[in-house]
Amino acid sequence: MQDFTDQTQRMLDYYGLFQDPFGDQADATVFSGAGERLEVAEHLRHLLSFSPQDCLLMAPTGGGKQAIAHQVIRLLDDEWRVAWIDGGDIDRLDSASRELIGQLGLGLKTDGDTASLYRNMADATAQRSNDGENFLLVVQNADLLSPDVQTWLQSMRTLAPRTDIRLRQLWLASSATAIAQSDNDDHWYSLVLEPFTAAEAAAYLNDRFAGSGQANGVPIKDSDIARLNDMAGGMPGELNQVVRDYLIAGTFKTTERKQGFPLTHVLAGAGVVTLIVLTVLYSNQGGEPDVEEPVAELALPEPTDSQAIESEVQQRLAEAVARVEARREEAAAAEAEAADQAETAAATTQPSQPAPSPQPAAQASTQTATPATTPTPSAPAPQPATAAPSQGSGLMANAADNEYTLQLVGVRNRASVESILAELPNQERYDIVTSSYQGRPWYVLIHGRYSGPSAARADIANLPARFRDQEPWARTFASLRNN
Repeated sequence: MQDFTDQTQRMLDYYGLFQDPFGDQADATVFSGAGERLEVAEHLRHLLSFSPQDCLLMAPTGGGKQAIAHQVIRLLDDEWRVAWIDGGDIDRLDSASRELIGQLGLGLKTDGDTASLYRNMADATAQRSNDGENFLLVVQNADLLSPDVQTWLQSMRTLAPRTDIRLRQLWLASSATAIAQSDNDDHWYSLVLEPFTAAEAAAYLNDRFAGSGQANGVPIKDSDIARLNDMAGGMPGELNQVVRDYLIAGTFKTTERKQGFPLTHVLAGAGVVTLIVLTVLYSNQGGEPDVEEPVAELALPEPTDSQAIESEVQQRLAEAVARVEARREEAAAAEAEAADQAETAAATTQPSQPAPSPQPAAQASTQTATPATTPTPSAPAPQPATAAPSQGSGLMANAADNEYTLQLVGVRNRASVESILAELPNQERYDIVTSSYQGRPWYVLIHGRYSGPSAARADIANLPARFRDQEPWARTFASLRNN
């Protein structure tokens, strides 16, 4: 199987692109104003420059918050100094203060008590603002900040002599649930990014392709863009993934056969296939097909070249659906875990109080409510019929719903996956799960039990090479039992 780089190069060559429309370089050089994103960026720039409020921008993972924040920075004048931190990486006050002092170039020592340090930071930014400089802090994953760090970062506005010479702040979050004082309209201007409509998705993709060398627009029909956008939930980040898989599926068979099969034929078949995949998605029957499965096993009569390409597109789109769901599941789990940690920390520890006047922490203690957590629905009881370990390994029988495993292979023929398993060492670490895909049995080979998605992905490097090359993905045992 080709690796990620080879597949990308096929796509670039086929469409005459000089860079991946969905890669990091495009992220850094192309900003799409689709869905009024440009207006949002300009509005935030204006508020940060002139309003006494700081800004809170909210959208689910993949919603485009970071792209807008980078555009806001581009719109700022040269006299602005910007610090960017990730709430998922900052878990201590000293870490936050070191990042602020270093990135903003404040030249302060980090020793001394917390109250004095943050007061000195506020005084330094105020003094230099009076001299013509401006300071901005962007907090990515702000809802993952601990309550203590949140309190002190928010105190910077009250420690400043005037709000117009304060450290301005732009926080990016999935929601405001875990953010203290987010409902204080005097302190925060909150804005929620809406998902793309089909027309906005088409405009967004057009900008990405134009910025990558495709002058003739998006090489996908509007009707297919609409379906792909539905699959991505209108989220730009997810749309990048599913469209990329879609395009690679269309180019893979064509270039491999070394003949110019018309793209319109690929898309015509893909339109029908996409409807099938969406039906699977909405009925929560999303097993992940395996790209190595023989075409004959899909029960297609005497497949022609065009039918083989449609089958490849179908598999790629189904993989895209599965990965989108996996990413959403991981993001939801991470948010729930962060909210639980924040609630525990708020209940067991009292945030440090800023010393002399003004007293921002005192304000925080009266205005900050314990972050609410959205109850996690109870996972359905395990269904023994869906777990069919061929070696009696017991992974499905013994693992908790919230534990993770790696899905390696999915096929129609159970004998095929059993033959694969028979050749593997340490068979007790594998299991075969019987699920359903498009109304027919689907047999999935899984590996291992892990406490979280990061631990699962870290173990991919230890898998046999035949699986590493197929991009295994982490999923919960609950999701397997629900198939």
